[in-house]
Amino acid sequence: MIHLLHNIGAFITSHGGSGQEESVSDIVMHHLTDSVITAGPESNVIIKFISDLNNTVLSQKLFGIFDMRITRWILMMWIALLLCLLVFIPVARKIKKAKLGSSSRWVQLWEVLIGFVHDEIVEPNFDHHYVKKAMPYFGTLFFFILFCNLLGMVPGMSTATGNLAVTAGLASLTLLGMIVVGSVKQGPLWIITGVVPHGIPVFLFPLMWVIEVMGLLIKPFALTVRLFANMTAGHIVIIIFIYLVMMFKSYWVGIGSVTGALMISMLELLVAFIQAYIFAALTAMFVGQSMHAH
Repeated sequence: MIHLLHNIGAFITSHGGSGQEESVSDIVMHHLTDSVITAGPESNVIIKFISDLNNTVLSQKLFGIFDMRITRWILMMWIALLLCLLVFIPVARKIKKAKLGSSSRWVQLWEVLIGFVHDEIVEPNFDHHYVKKAMPYFGTLFFFILFCNLLGMVPGMSTATGNLAVTAGLASLTLLGMIVVGSVKQGPLWIITGVVPHGIPVFLFPLMWVIEVMGLLIKPFALTVRLFANMTAGHIVIIIFIYLVMMFKSYWVGIGSVTGALMISMLELLVAFIQAYIFAALTAMFVGQSMHAH
């Protein structure tokens, strides 16, 4: 697994292994934007295989609209998914076998994090008998976002949650959950009558309905922008610090810039956890609220 990450990271850092010297602007845009994976002369077997898929099987758009080629950020999401499987399947098996609790510190670490999701995200927003049903989704959501965020801190990797398409996809699931859960718990007409507070005058109902529906749509939009902006901002600041070294070519500027970049990197580790928590917690809050009448 470590060898695989090293090879992928080396590919991403070298921009496909083309060997061409890149300007500062090219490096910045390459780090903050997505790109289709293509193989260069020095690319490894995995990258060449993905590149061949992009050039053959996935070269044609699905229904003439959707580009199905594998990009850097798609690869990052696959790695995050793989990490979730590699971590939690063995941990779940060890917890199941240890009836009185596992003595492994590795297992205990993940138990603490899972307990955090249960106690701080799911339980405050759902009735007691729905907590166990909600835990699988919100546990997966929290750790998937967390791994995506942390992968962006690994040299050569990219932050998939720094892509609006990724955060919008996650937020769309939140909107879908709100609509489905609200319709199941309050009836199919919930979107018409359930979103408006009871007791308002009849002549205000159309206006209030429009306002409440707009509020319903704004919630996932805010989730989209918040996660994207927070995960992108830190990387931009780090790149600016590094750019100052190349621009001034001074040892003193270099010391200050490297120190600043290291401090921002440490802050980014904290932000990675905080943003995963905020996204999962707000999603749980929004979905939990849709279970009850306004």
